[in-house]
Amino acid sequence: MQQVTRRPVPVAEIRVFTLLMMSMVFSGNALAQQTNSGMSSSGAPTVNVQTRLGVNQTWTDNNLLATTAKDSALITTLTPGISISSKRGRVQGSLDYSLNGIFYTKSDQKDRVQQNLSARGTVELFENAMFVDATASIAQQTTSAFGAQSVDTRLSNPNRNETAMVSVAPRIQGRLGNFAQIELRANASVINVNDAIVGDSNSDGFSMRISGAGQSVLNWSAQASTQKTNFKASSENRLSNLNLGLTYKPDIDWQAGVLVGRERSDLKDYTLRNSATYGANASWSPSRRTKLAVDFQAHDYGDAFSYSLDHRWARAAFRFSDTQSVNVGNLQNASAPQSNYDLYFFQLASVVPDPVERDLRVRSTLRALGLSPDSIANNSLLNAGPSIQRNQLVSFSVQGVRTTVTASGSRSSSRRLASAEASAGDFSQTARIRQRGVSVDLSHSLTPTSSIALSVVQQESEGDLATQSTTLKSISASWSSRLGARTAFTLGARAANFAGLTPYREHAVFANLVQQF
Repeated sequence: MQQVTRRPVPVAEIRVFTLLMMSMVFSGNALAQQTNSGMSSSGAPTVNVQTRLGVNQTWTDNNLLATTAKDSALITTLTPGISISSKRGRVQGSLDYSLNGIFYTKSDQKDRVQQNLSARGTVELFENAMFVDATASIAQQTTSAFGAQSVDTRLSNPNRNETAMVSVAPRIQGRLGNFAQIELRANASVINVNDAIVGDSNSDGFSMRISGAGQSVLNWSAQASTQKTNFKASSENRLSNLNLGLTYKPDIDWQAGVLVGRERSDLKDYTLRNSATYGANASWSPSRRTKLAVDFQAHDYGDAFSYSLDHRWARAAFRFSDTQSVNVGNLQNASAPQSNYDLYFFQLASVVPDPVERDLRVRSTLRALGLSPDSIANNSLLNAGPSIQRNQLVSFSVQGVRTTVTASGSRSSSRRLASAEASAGDFSQTARIRQRGVSVDLSHSLTPTSSIALSVVQQESEGDLATQSTTLKSISASWSSRLGARTAFTLGARAANFAGLTPYREHAVFANLVQQF
């Protein structure tokens, strides 16, 4: 296997990207020709900026997640943060960044810093012609499915790494007379993992799509694309294809399509192969609240499919999905929507159609309910090579007058496409990784300014060997109250039980104060 040199997570590059996104948002005012008061011509604010400072105090009886010789510790976390959003003008998007300073008392654990970033935006460089889409994130990710799992990222867990991702995709779109419309897109992305090379990758590619202009019942399309992904812990993969498609849309409620094409890839054991591909898809949307969609594509390296059903009521939402696809250069299971944030973002779609405004509403709602945006089990893993991944998810949320319930069940199966010798990480030890998760969150409003919440989570992972099996069970309860218009306080306790090669039990009490400015 090719020797590689470990490089640390590009914190400087991520910070530059963050500042760039912030400057893009603010400069969007001038580009959109908005007034000096920061208001659009309709009187609505164009840029929303919220700063905050959080203080968290946690006492745990097992900071080291050890079976014996437990390390009791008092953990203090200072978290300054900022949220920026722009929903009008040439620049649209949102950014949420926080810096966690973690300090340990009565413990030999060294103080450290964690970053959290979620940014997504689009810049319109030339009106209706040239755009740049950009995303960035920094988060704590699980290194191995068979290592120690924990519910709190502040605990000392060597099986977690800070992972940074940056993706930029410029695109040009236009029309070829009244005959067709065309889109040219380039993309480049980088994933770097702190203190590890498993999961490090960079990817770049290009695509061109031409489709018939107009809104005719029968439409055609042609697409060509090429993508190259380099895994620092293993090797390089290439995928190129050319597809021709037909779409039939007799009315606004439903549509169906077919495609045929040719592919050239080395995803299957790093050997370049030419092969045929074909597929079909259909979707039915009888209302804005309901959508049923199916999609199937045959590939030489493994078939891909997607079946989904989404339905919203006035104060509830249901979602089911079963998807299988090739995963190249991304985090394992990262595409599966498995969080409270995903459920509420979907549920509020009809109430708040604008995605940027909805993002702010969702975060505010979860904060008021005392629910964590990432509470539902998210077993994302660091990926070190191409794999076929299947995700199944069923989730439900309902908001009553005073009580809110969210429930989710997920199951995933990932299998490597390369041999064990050509793989890294978990896939060098097992050919398949299976994971299951179930989560139930309950929140009840005691008064207009206070609520209680209960969360129960169970996560399971297993490989081909009997020793490759883990189970994490956790339960937490909390009380939250608003001490003022911009001040929130939470007091809670939790218990966790982990079964695996290094089993442990952990109990903690915590208090959290957040002041918005």
